[in-house]
Amino acid sequence: MNLKILNALFPNKTAFVTGAGSGLGAAFAKLLAKNNWTLHLSDINEKALENVIQNLNTNEKVFQYSLNVSDKNQFENVVQKVYEKSETVDVVINNAGIGDGLLFKDYPIEKWEKMIEVNLMGTYYGCHFFVPRLLKQKKGVLLNVGSSAGFMNAPGMSAYSVSKAAVFSLSESLYHELKLNNIHVSVLTPTFFKTNIMENASSKMFKGFAEKQMKHSTTNADEVAAIALEKASEGKFQIIYPRDAKTKFFYKKWLPKLVEKQYQKMMSRLSNR
Repeated sequence: MNLKILNALFPNKTAFVTGAGSGLGAAFAKLLAKNNWTLHLSDINEKALENVIQNLNTNEKVFQYSLNVSDKNQFENVVQKVYEKSETVDVVINNAGIGDGLLFKDYPIEKWEKMIEVNLMGTYYGCHFFVPRLLKQKKGVLLNVGSSAGFMNAPGMSAYSVSKAAVFSLSESLYHELKLNNIHVSVLTPTFFKTNIMENASSKMFKGFAEKQMKHSTTNADEVAAIALEKASEGKFQIIYPRDAKTKFFYKKWLPKLVEKQYQKMMSRLSNR
């Protein structure tokens, strides 16, 4: 896909992506590389990131960073290194995240804390360290990756849903704060598609459920990345994709009682396990 609008908006074409070693992050990197963007790519898994970079088709520079997004000091150091190599960063994509699910009463507090640290604080740090620089350069796009779980709060998904709902709220506030400064903020809220977000999930039951949803999904990471960048470049705030995400959003907003009944049936099944 040719990112015509995005390429026209930012002739310097420089982007930063977290979680670029696999899944959606790798898809963002691949698409931007095809459009000859200078890339600053980060991931906690250095080997996976190296493999992604080796397979990129680009004539532009690609810089690699080892980054645990939940580490504030590490994130700050990486951003400083990014700006030592590039004068400006036009597009910032806070993509890194983890997924897991378990009933609230069974989910350890340590895992709750990790979920918040990675999904929320990791996104917050990406905003915190880049927004002042975006303001200084007076333009840019900030794309945060949330989830439909941020508005569809199913039983057994409390930690993940809370973390992604917070990403949505953070993004919405920033959207209003930064709009007049020519900085556009978008939040992507997809349903399941093929990624490895659940590979470290502690619950076999929910890992199995998520993997089943991914297996039957007709949407892949490349398609989601293309739609997200296209809509962000057009100034769209909430990017709801694919179709089943739009369906879920519709039902939650207009038919909440049906959603409640569905979740009560789900809870009955979970309670009987």
